[in-house]
Amino acid sequence: MKGKEYYIYLILFPVFIAVLIITGIIMGVNGIFIVIMSVIMCLMYLTGIFALLYIYKKINKVRGYIDSNTSSDDNLNDYIEEKYLEGEIGKLAMTASDLKKRLFEEQQKQLKEKEFLRDIISDISHQIKTPVAALTVFNDILSNEIDEKYKPMIEQSGLQIERIKWLVLSMLQLARIEASSIEFNIDKVSFNDIIKSCIDILAVKANEKNVEFNIKSDNESIKVDSEWFKEAIINVLKNAIEYSPDNSKIDISVKKIPIETRIYITDYGIGIPESERLNIFKRFYTVHSNQVNPNSVGIGLSLSRSIIEGMGGRIWVESRYKDECKGDEQSYTKMIISIET
Repeated sequence: MKGKEYYIYLILFPVFIAVLIITGIIMGVNGIFIVIMSVIMCLMYLTGIFALLYIYKKINKVRGYIDSNTSSDDNLNDYIEEKYLEGEIGKLAMTASDLKKRLFEEQQKQLKEKEFLRDIISDISHQIKTPVAALTVFNDILSNEIDEKYKPMIEQSGLQIERIKWLVLSMLQLARIEASSIEFNIDKVSFNDIIKSCIDILAVKANEKNVEFNIKSDNESIKVDSEWFKEAIINVLKNAIEYSPDNSKIDISVKKIPIETRIYITDYGIGIPESERLNIFKRFYTVHSNQVNPNSVGIGLSLSRSIIEGMGGRIWVESRYKDECKGDEQSYTKMIISIET
């Protein structure tokens, strides 16, 4: 790698020598003197070229060390010869080495913390499964034996048990993804097949509110891990159903552009205030939970984001809150998912 100053020097110096020779000829300077000066200038020119090349070589050595997959235990002197570590560039190399070691150590620390969190959540999840299963059985038995006036309480108890199951499963999945312990199997799949499978799973929930899905797609192919991507889409659609008013629709469309494929999922509920839009992908964060779904856990969109980003994609939201509408404008929430093509 050579900088632009190298090429400027390479071009302008011969021009300078040529101008010097022509000026000497015009002014009638002795030819031998011109030749001697030209030789001296050429030697200086070559010396400058070699000096620049040597500097660039030292810089490339340092750059190579920074780009290498060396660990914090690797010594800079083991990677770069001592002669390249002299002067200011040597100081720069040592600073870069210290910074790299600190970053590597911080990365290892964060990785260990994630693995610890994953193991803790996994252990807790496995420990919770047995008592939750027992509670489910007890709840079913009570629902058949108890008086009618107590059945609403049993139904609420059942809902809370299902909520615990969902929370445990989601937390376990989220921990595995954040700890990078999942290897996504990316392949080309049909978007229509994925979205129809997700809608089938959520059909009962959608029918309870008489929500219809309006799909606009030319059956584009997308490069994702189909099973994990279904999980992400189900969470987004589930959120859209919860925030949709009764007897409404959810629009689903796909737009393919040269570098990515974008998926739009739009519901026409009350929308999200601008002050809260950056927070909706945070873990356990809920918007209007008391107005929409008091049993909402607030982890679905966080899980969706982790899955999508784990596959190299992005997800963000656009919305118009009901109080921001003017005239005939309609409130909405549009989730936008971007997947590399």
